[in-house]
Formats: sequence, structure tokens, C-alpha cells
Amino acid sequence: MSNPEVSEEERIWGFIAWLIPLVGGVLVLVLKPGYRFAKHWAHLSISFFIAIVLLGVVSAVIGLIPFIGWVISTLLWIAVVIVWIVGIVKSLGKELWKPPVIYDLAKVLGIERI
Repeated sequence: MSNPEVSEEERIWGFIAWLIPLVGGVLVLVLKPGYRFAKHWAHLSISFFIAIVLLGVVSAVIGLIPFIGWVISTLLWIAVVIVWIVGIVKSLGKELWKPPVIYDLAKVLGIERI
């Protein structure tokens, strides 16, 4: 969903929010609470951080399985890096991205109220 009236400063704050999961999101929510676009990315950032922590736990358990577990765990982390890079690119645009699992988690945190 593209948003043509997003300012350059708001896009930069959205980028900061996504670039540094959790910390960037909290910074945006505290310093720029009136920036709707940046708040969207802040909620996604916090949700992405929670997903990374959960994936770390799952990866540790799966990693106990020799070879197959290591391969699956590695592929999951590669997917996380890809999602993070795609998010970086999209946060610099004017798009309100809704990545499947991360956006669902952000809905629990209240992204739809912004």
C-alpha cells in the first residue's frame, strides 16, 4: 500500500525503526509519536525482534537434530536476513509493508490503532 504524502523525514525514521529492530522501534515511538508511517515501521520492528527471539529458541531446539536440524536452522536464519533486507528497502519507499507473520504479531501489539 503506497502512501504519497509521506515526508522524507518520516521515511528516514521508518528506516531507522526497521534497521535496528526493537531499539529503533522504541526510539520512533518515543521521539516521533505523530509520524504514522514511522509508527507502522516501529510496530513491525518490535514484532520482528520478538520473531527473531522466538526463532532463536526454535532454532536451538531444531539445531539439536544432527545435519537436518542444522540445515533447517540455517535456512530459517537466511530467511530472516532476507526479510530484514526487503524491509529495509521497503521502509525507504512510501509503502506500508505487511509481512505475513510479523504483521500478525504487530496486530497483537496494536499496529491497526495507528
